[in-house]
Amino acid sequence: MPSPDPLHIRFQGNLRELLHPRLRNRSSVGLHLREPASIKDVIESLRVPHPEVGIIEINGEPVDFSRLVRGGEEVTVLPLPVPCPVLEPTLLRPHPLDRIAFLVDINAGKLGRLLRLAGFDTVLPSPGQEDGEIARTAVAQGRILLSRDRDLLKRSIIDFAHLVRAQDPWQQLAEILTLYGLKKQVDPFSRCLKCNTPLKPVTREQVLERLQPLTRKYYSRFAICPGCDKIYWQGSHHEKMLTRLQNILC
Repeated sequence: MPSPDPLHIRFQGNLRELLHPRLRNRSSVGLHLREPASIKDVIESLRVPHPEVGIIEINGEPVDFSRLVRGGEEVTVLPLPVPCPVLEPTLLRPHPLDRIAFLVDINAGKLGRLLRLAGFDTVLPSPGQEDGEIARTAVAQGRILLSRDRDLLKRSIIDFAHLVRAQDPWQQLAEILTLYGLKKQVDPFSRCLKCNTPLKPVTREQVLERLQPLTRKYYSRFAICPGCDKIYWQGSHHEKMLTRLQNILC
């Protein structure tokens, strides 16, 4: 027999902004369950993707996503801590990542380029790649999936992901650097913006025949991508991008 009492769920911190607007100002959400359900399914039925959750407590005890809940129980759902400990095991994510690397969905593609600009290993899905394949790629390669698609983040195989909130790409970058505590790990212009390969310093003489006359004249520091053979130098665009990056690191 289903319990006549509702299940009470309290969402803390920035998880409240993910709820339906009519629920955001409530101290708790009451649900009448016809039968026991996993707390993961219940949380996601309220529009909160499970990768956004840091801790779940039921009747005051920490639980994992598989815990079945019934009417009459009290649930507290807390967001990911900042910085998020993706390299350490937790109750909800017992198998941590072994490095920081990202897969950025096409709906936040400019963020992917900025993460590369900041020196982070970042890949983007191929054009037309389906959500299931994107999720499998992120898991297989041990990458944090960044997307603005809630349904993609709800896929059960995903452990490490973030629903990007900001609209502006530079604000998105600041959001990710803060969430994962990466500001001190920024290494600007160390990775190819086109193919993600780490760059290799070269002398001007090594690439001289490929340079335009003004580039030969005014620039002396160069790098080349071993992956796609693109040449980089510290032009005016370099200074502008570096200034913007430094502004969000303050």
